[in-house]
Amino acid sequence: MKKIISLFMAVILVFSLTACAEAEENRDNSEDFTLALQINSSIITVNETESEIDAPPVIVEGRTLVPIRAIIEAMGGEVEWNQDTQTAELTYNGDVIELTIDSNTAYFNGTANELDTAPAVVSGRTMLPIRFIAESFEFDVDWNSETQTITITKSYEITDTAETAEAAETEEANAEDENTDGNILIVYFSATGTTEKAANIFADVLNADLFEIEPADPYTDDDLNYNDDDSRVSREHDDESLRDIELVSYEPENWEKYDTVFIGYPIWWGIAAWPVSSFVSANDFTDKTVIPFCTSASSGLGESGQLLEEAAGSGNWFDGRRFNSAVSEDDVTEWINELGIQ
Repeated sequence: MKKIISLFMAVILVFSLTACAEAEENRDNSEDFTLALQINSSIITVNETESEIDAPPVIVEGRTLVPIRAIIEAMGGEVEWNQDTQTAELTYNGDVIELTIDSNTAYFNGTANELDTAPAVVSGRTMLPIRFIAESFEFDVDWNSETQTITITKSYEITDTAETAEAAETEEANAEDENTDGNILIVYFSATGTTEKAANIFADVLNADLFEIEPADPYTDDDLNYNDDDSRVSREHDDESLRDIELVSYEPENWEKYDTVFIGYPIWWGIAAWPVSSFVSANDFTDKTVIPFCTSASSGLGESGQLLEEAAGSGNWFDGRRFNSAVSEDDVTEWINELGIQ
């Protein structure tokens, strides 16, 4: 949300020509990708090849600003700017991100995602959230505060197609066998569709049932405008007594049969969206394993899982994980394997 920023990096949209010829040569998807920039340095390093950019990264009011065109083109993507609508369109590997000045809503392949801070024009330059952009395109972003270095990475694996397909079929069959009793439930609240997407992936991977947390009074786009101090979520944020959200249904059907419950939600001002607290407080989690997960453009899980556990007062709660809008089946499967959930 606008008042809580875990690690917000903005980018300056620079539309002049940049020296990225060396980087373009490195966009063969058979090799790993590493891009590094340092504050106040005009050198960009892509896979150990250095080139010069026309605007060095700088820190302004605690935010890191970098030239977006050089980065996106080095990644192998494209950038287009619509002056009339004040919208930037970033394209990579068939995926498209659209961001508009002064709007907290960013679109990834047409799906809306809420940003902690809206893109803005500062000193005549457009700032965009690099973490959201890179992670949506399935790159990793790291910030080293000691060296003031931004590193964007992506690993590529070369696998035999036939072997991969066979392994996928085997894994799918095993997953179906492991959960034939249907004892896993995915509970979720989704404000813009991102958490719903993640929840459906969890349900597919685990062969689990789904339960959607639905407010009796659904949130509209205007309700979710946390840049408006008088919007519904802003008023609820400022007055905790308004966060007791009435739900369409509080208890899933056959609740007692589930021994493992995943709970997914967006992050609102650093904590779980309040409809989730209403659900958790209303149910008995005794003898259940409870695993939270959140979706967020940049905010981390924070204390949201711990606060939900306190509200529940029962259950065996695991540490959760944050997923971005580009969450994939591979991301979920990897985490499920780490958890040892079957």
